[in-house]
Amino acid sequence: MSRRYAGTHTLPANPTWIEFPRSDGDASILPKNTKQIIDGDGQVNFMRPVPLDEALAIGWRVSVGAQLAIRMGLPEGPSYVLKTFPEGYQLYDHNKGPVKAPRHDPYLCGSVHVNRFRSTNEFIPHALWLMQDSTMNRANCACKYCAKVPQRVISDNMGLSGMSARRSASVAGALPPSIKAQRIRREPRQPRAPPKPYAAVRRAPKPARTLVGPDQYILPEKDLDIRAALYSAEDHRPRWFRKGEVVWCLLEPPIRGQRPEEDIHLWPGLVDDVHIKTQAVTSPDDSMQEDGDADMEHLYREAADDGSGAEDSSRDHSAAGPSTSTTPPLEAQAKLPWKVQQWYVYKIKLLGTSQYAFVTDEQVLPYLAYAPSDHILERAREELGEFLQTVPIDQMDRDLDLMSTFDPLEPEPQDEEPGSYYAKYQRAVAPFTLAIQIASSLAQYWLPTDEWECKFVIPPAGSTAPGPSGPSSSHATPPPSQPPPTQPPPPQEANSLHALITQSLSQNANPPPGTARSAMDPPESISSHGRLPRSSTSAQTVIQTRFQGLWWGTERIWTDELVRLKIARCQFAPKGTDVIYPPAGPSHSTLESMKDNPEAAHADPQRLGSSEKGLFMRLEGLFLVDVPNPDGPGMIKECRASGMVYELVDDDWEEVVEANKPNGTSKGKEKAVDAPNGNSATHANGGVTFMSQPSPLKPAPLPNPDPTVPIHETAAAVLSQTSPEAEAAAKSAKNARDLSAQLSHPVLSTPYPLPPATKGFKFRPILPPDHEVVVSLSLVSGRYYPGLFHHPLMAPTVAHALSLSTDDGGLYQHRHLWAMEGLLPGIHQSMEPRQWRKSRMVMLQEADKEARDRFRDRWEETKMARLHPPRAEEEQEQQPPVGTSNGDMAMEVD
Repeated sequence: MSRRYAGTHTLPANPTWIEFPRSDGDASILPKNTKQIIDGDGQVNFMRPVPLDEALAIGWRVSVGAQLAIRMGLPEGPSYVLKTFPEGYQLYDHNKGPVKAPRHDPYLCGSVHVNRFRSTNEFIPHALWLMQDSTMNRANCACKYCAKVPQRVISDNMGLSGMSARRSASVAGALPPSIKAQRIRREPRQPRAPPKPYAAVRRAPKPARTLVGPDQYILPEKDLDIRAALYSAEDHRPRWFRKGEVVWCLLEPPIRGQRPEEDIHLWPGLVDDVHIKTQAVTSPDDSMQEDGDADMEHLYREAADDGSGAEDSSRDHSAAGPSTSTTPPLEAQAKLPWKVQQWYVYKIKLLGTSQYAFVTDEQVLPYLAYAPSDHILERAREELGEFLQTVPIDQMDRDLDLMSTFDPLEPEPQDEEPGSYYAKYQRAVAPFTLAIQIASSLAQYWLPTDEWECKFVIPPAGSTAPGPSGPSSSHATPPPSQPPPTQPPPPQEANSLHALITQSLSQNANPPPGTARSAMDPPESISSHGRLPRSSTSAQTVIQTRFQGLWWGTERIWTDELVRLKIARCQFAPKGTDVIYPPAGPSHSTLESMKDNPEAAHADPQRLGSSEKGLFMRLEGLFLVDVPNPDGPGMIKECRASGMVYELVDDDWEEVVEANKPNGTSKGKEKAVDAPNGNSATHANGGVTFMSQPSPLKPAPLPNPDPTVPIHETAAAVLSQTSPEAEAAAKSAKNARDLSAQLSHPVLSTPYPLPPATKGFKFRPILPPDHEVVVSLSLVSGRYYPGLFHHPLMAPTVAHALSLSTDDGGLYQHRHLWAMEGLLPGIHQSMEPRQWRKSRMVMLQEADKEARDRFRDRWEETKMARLHPPRAEEEQEQQPPVGTSNGDMAMEVD
């Protein structure tokens, strides 16, 4: 298909020219077939040079110039146009085909690195590199030919797919007046109350049976991120942080202020890349030589001694001297004098600057795990005001981004003058304030990513499943902050919780081809508690669009991993229901340890259990549903999450359940004790059964793989026949991959296990098997970082929080810390994204622009005050009372 430009292009009135300061072009490599030659078949194939004033060239110059102006931060308003193409470049119209109607394709040629650019979108990243990179290092170019990345990915990341929809004044001014769109003025919206979050329990949907393998695949980045976060070994910390996340990066040495509490130790940054560093470390013994090499002589000596023992003992070895061997041993019993260590190294882009830092796991913290102290923020505001009062006005107007050249990792000045180190702090406050604002703005955005089609079966409306033992109820108790529905309740037997949840499964699901739906059936909503479920006596197969991942503020979240919820356990069915277990109480050891504590001895035992702790969800589904529009008629989309919910219980907690007899009656009690493998072994009357597993002295032989088992389930199927632990793990693995099995996983891989809970606790599901909770995405707090309190950068903060007295606020003073591990509800430390954006690149661009616009507004106010100082009379009238400060207005930092 021809990529011919439609219509005509003309230069805008009063264009502002953009010229290339450098070029990678070479006129000697331009195409030579520029003359029209008609062959014997009446065909042509030549490259016609396009003059700069031709419509095709003008279209390229206008489009590329407008995009360069946006990405270079040029002032809005003028119409930016390329004055010429880079030196050595030439635009061609490729004519190919019949001489009377040839095909026309525009090509920009001349680069020594790229054969030809086929469109403006292909050339824009390369042109931006020529404008900004004085080193001409091709590794810094982001075009498809230099970066080896598909053009579709580049266009999405740079927002080139919808250039015509941009609202930038630079782009609008670059278009001819005849095609400018008239902006429609909208009436301001009336403020409305925020919608109430949604939460419900339903039976987990079952995947539709299929005889073919999955044609959709799990994202490799997702699989790698989750497995790396779960892997932990000696001297090897799991990889918590992912590309695109905002984290806190340690500065060594810190940027020192006037007082120690004002020092800047951590700087917000963006994870740009991560790789594994491997190093062989010598063991602390005497096997090392002076040159640093390992002494291997003892290994050869041992091999020689073993060989001599096998020879005839009658041989006289004394005449031949000591036995030696020149062949290294294949197997040696001696310990190697070294060990291999591996760790992760992160490439962090420090926000507000153009600098990168390379740090390890011990030098990075999650964004929610730290916040600058009030001392740092107050000092930064004061120094920022002084900076704007002293910087030359023409210099600040000329380059508002001058703080981007600051390097937070540069060494301190070595002047002998006292306080010389503070000069670095004064230069750091502007980019540091900007970096904090960029991170704060980025935390307001969210986006579900990597969609896929999930096919599952809605069970018949009449099917039921036994619920947990305990008080029965027909409705899940809503959180205290959520009022009950206002509609009159329908008959009890038709409006059970299971019936309502069964109804919700069909929401936003499209029947597969061939399934007809009656025109008389009204649309159903997952939020419509008052409607009756569809009276279907047979299961229904539906298709639903789901997502594999989520950008949630500064964090990258994947499905199949554990996340924190905002609500407390006591807010989610505090008494239990027919499908929700009641909150777990404290363990016996906890009650015993509290007897000597007067305050805890008179407290409600439930408060010592999981009731006031946070909740966790294994995020098994992300999908969209249709909900009523709060601003008017019609429906709107809402993103929801589903999965099993867990609470924190003491690690030695035991659950008491009723023993079920074959005839259905129940007498007495049994204890369900968590076995080491994470499963429950039931012992009558609390006794422990002898030899509950096969004897380890007589292991069963490894069976042959079952040919009917899919290849990706072979490992789990074989192991499940050899040990109870593997069998239990295989059962839980089967449940964990009920729906995600429709995505192709790595061969012989097993589902992701739960991460370890906080020390002294374990996770307990609050729902029976084959059930899940569906909640609004606004109830998700963020990621869970197991072992966060043991991070080297967190240890001082945790120790200080534990040492606070009751007069200073006690443990509750640092409730944001305990919420990160689920010891308190996630609402005390959570992400609060409010605005959807179409890509992570757009989020980063808008967050950076918003922060710089606020800095520019602050500078304009200060500049006007400096250019037009108040007269003496006005200054006396505006003089503040004694004891107040007349400092500059500080830029607000969220």
